[in-house]
Amino acid sequence: MKKKLISIMLTVILAMGLAGGCGASGGGNSSQQEDTKNETNETDEANETDEANEVNANVSGSYTVGMTLNLGNLTWAELAESAKTHGEELGMTITVQNSNDDATTQVSQIENFIQAEVNAIIVAAVESNSVEDVCKAAQDAGIKVIAYTQVIENADARYLVDAYNTGYACGESAAEWIKEIYGDEEIEWALQDLPKYPEIINRANGIKDAIEKLAPNAKLVATQPAEVMEDGQKNAENFMQSNPDIKVITSIGSGGGAGANEGVKSYISAEDYENFGIFGIDATEQEIMNIINGDPQKSSVSLGGGAVHGKMLIDIADNFRNDVEQDVDQFMPITVIDSANAQEYYDEQYAK
Repeated sequence: MKKKLISIMLTVILAMGLAGGCGASGGGNSSQQEDTKNETNETDEANETDEANEVNANVSGSYTVGMTLNLGNLTWAELAESAKTHGEELGMTITVQNSNDDATTQVSQIENFIQAEVNAIIVAAVESNSVEDVCKAAQDAGIKVIAYTQVIENADARYLVDAYNTGYACGESAAEWIKEIYGDEEIEWALQDLPKYPEIINRANGIKDAIEKLAPNAKLVATQPAEVMEDGQKNAENFMQSNPDIKVITSIGSGGGAGANEGVKSYISAEDYENFGIFGIDATEQEIMNIINGDPQKSSVSLGGGAVHGKMLIDIADNFRNDVEQDVDQFMPITVIDSANAQEYYDEQYAK
């Protein structure tokens, strides 16, 4: 009986020891996971702190302007450099933050600008609704808010595109080319749009209306969104695979246009460039060089260009600094650039 009792006690002790061992092991994993989670949180917080510190470091005694936009957009990257250069000429400090096309990131960047007590903030909104509250907070703090391309209600000034007529100019250029090259022959075309932006929907509608009215023999067979060059190149490749008879690709912006140019060139020979038309909007340096070089890209609609926009946005901020009266809504010019004026436009805008 005594031996049996000892045996039972040993079994219980052993079981408790194993249970404690498993608990230690599980607790170790839990601790390790918690450490990893803490490290991740600390990294995110450190990145946000670094960004805030960068903004604060750039704010000096001069008139300061914070800018948040997606630098993956060719036009906007060009704009940012122009704004910084022109700002320096006017004695301003310009801090540019890359929104990376992320609304949450952009809100955080605007909050950092407010905390840094900048004088003005330029916002190319990823989502207009998402920044309304934080832009109102900026205004309440005495900071001027300048909206770029997207309508923000809580803005002191807006530099905007006449969206529909810009799209119509692009579609009109495409339709004229279709009539010149293909006459009344039925052809297929594709559209690169960006429906997440209400204003861009109007651009796309302008393109479609112009082609439907002026080149009714052209049939729209494919549509895909595009914002940056990578989108445009991938879309063009997919278009050519699924609809090999496509002869025209239009785009609501420079990324789609320039990217499509590269994508199409990988599918057709140089001898066929003259029979394929790509039509974009923004007239970036790369697009203009495509036109000059005789690539598939045949035209792009200039809205003044990134360099002009950057200068204009800083001039709007400067007007606020000097209490100069100005309209709340100001619009970009619309000019079609094609083979007839591409070299002249390049010399004026981009020649060093």
